Amino acid sequence: MAGRHFIDIWHLDHLELREILDMAHAMKAARKGWPKGRVDDGAPLEGHTLAMLFEKASTRTRFSFDMAMRQLGGSSITATAGDMQLGRGETIEDTARVLSRYVDAVMIRANDHSDVEAFAEFASVPVINGLTDRSHPCQIMADLMTLEEHGVTLRGARLAWVGDGNNVCASFMHAAGKFGFTLAVGTPARYAPDDEDLDIARETQGRIELFETAEEAVAGADVVIADTFVSMGDSDAERR
Repeated sequence: MAGRHFIDIWHLDHLELREILDMAHAMKAARKGWPKGRVDDGAPLEGHTLAMLFEKASTRTRFSFDMAMRQLGGSSITATAGDMQLGRGETIEDTARVLSRYVDAVMIRANDHSDVEAFAEFASVPVINGLTDRSHPCQIMADLMTLEEHGVTLRGARLAWVGDGNNVCASFMHAAGKFGFTLAVGTPARYAPDDEDLDIARETQGRIELFETAEEAVAGADVVIADTFVSMGDSDAERR
């Protein structure tokens, strides 16, 4: 995994994803009872810096990445769209190459998924998708870790998603085949997941079932995940 981008769950194989979760469980257990600001034994990221770029506002993503770097012995630098020249004369290519000289990795929370893909293409350091209009892989990995902490065995489980077939739903679908669970999506047809994401899920043997009501989706579910029908920055919010 060293030096790899993390743009979408479906880019990694099951063993790599499983390794991430297992390591996260072990590292969290090792910190039990510690002050939140204490650095992990061995300071695995000592001397390393993460750049965090935000086009969208953030609370949990910003604090979780920043605290993770602190706990691992590293540091982070945060910039919003208004702090940078990106979009005001500097291209994504230029920005990716310049930041790669200054930091060891970049996390981006962007409006357009293609911008993160382009940034990763030109960066010479790992790029992490912190949320785009298409996917939210880190959120889903954290959610799956939480389910396991509560005793859920992912392989063979039935998860129900009630809400917009949005970026978070898409990443759950991408994870279904990788971890061997069924995802039942309950949402009106006009808010159904994109066909492209359904195709990706099914190509990785993901078992996806679509329903137009919450009642149908949650029937027989081991876990129910509820989300808004109004995604962040969605101009269609009032009609929804």
